[in-house]
Amino acid sequence: MIADFGLRISECKGSRGQGIQGSRESCRRRSRTPTFPCLSQQGWAERLKAFMVVFAIALLLGAIPAGAAKLTARQVLEKAAGHYEVIEDYTADAEVTVESPSIHMPEMLAKIYYKKPDKLHLESKDGFAMLPKRGVVVGNPFRDLMAGSKLSLVRSECVLGKDCYVVKGSFSQEGCVVESTVWIDKKDWLVRQMHSNPEWGPSVKLKLWYTRVGRRYWLPLTTAAQVSLPPFPGAEPENKARSDRPTIVTIRFANYRVNTGLSDEIFKEQERGN
Repeated sequence: MIADFGLRISECKGSRGQGIQGSRESCRRRSRTPTFPCLSQQGWAERLKAFMVVFAIALLLGAIPAGAAKLTARQVLEKAAGHYEVIEDYTADAEVTVESPSIHMPEMLAKIYYKKPDKLHLESKDGFAMLPKRGVVVGNPFRDLMAGSKLSLVRSECVLGKDCYVVKGSFSQEGCVVESTVWIDKKDWLVRQMHSNPEWGPSVKLKLWYTRVGRRYWLPLTTAAQVSLPPFPGAEPENKARSDRPTIVTIRFANYRVNTGLSDEIFKEQERGN
């Protein structure tokens, strides 16, 4: 600024032959012209580089939403488990269809009673009720997985049109090691798909669609369980081409009633049967 000010004073002295008035007018015109610091080529390059760094950081921060820090597998399961923790009990009507290459079962209408933590009672109009327990999703389906498993968040994947976290783990159940994989919606933390693969016995692949009950509770609207069953003794598949097809158990739920305070008496007969 000092050098710049001196430059203006010298310019305002005027050239020889100009009058005082001409010198003043010339000074006014030149003083209106803004001056800029003189930077070398290297100086401009350094400033441009700094600007680009700041611009890149701003873009990066804008692209990452708040709270998007990397989650662990356990944290993902805990967020999903929150949907089940608020449900103490429920009743629902269920329509069950079974598609199997080995056996034929008519459509079944049943009433399902559930009470925390894992009590389940079924009533069928036909007097016969058979449901895969994993197909109903009784209580928190991650309880065993979170209790005795080394969990891993393996990848992200789209399931049923939803962007999901994929969590893997294993646990022991009735003396059998069960490998489990769960797909959890990144947006609403609902389970969209589950795979259960035990050392022995049937493996189950379950897909879930949801409905909102009472504007608060998310519960299954439809579940489709793909059950890989061992062949029944003496039962022949309808044809050889279908012999390797799994059994599909589809359950459609309706008329949910949630947290009504179900009595333990409802479940005693079922417990004796088990």
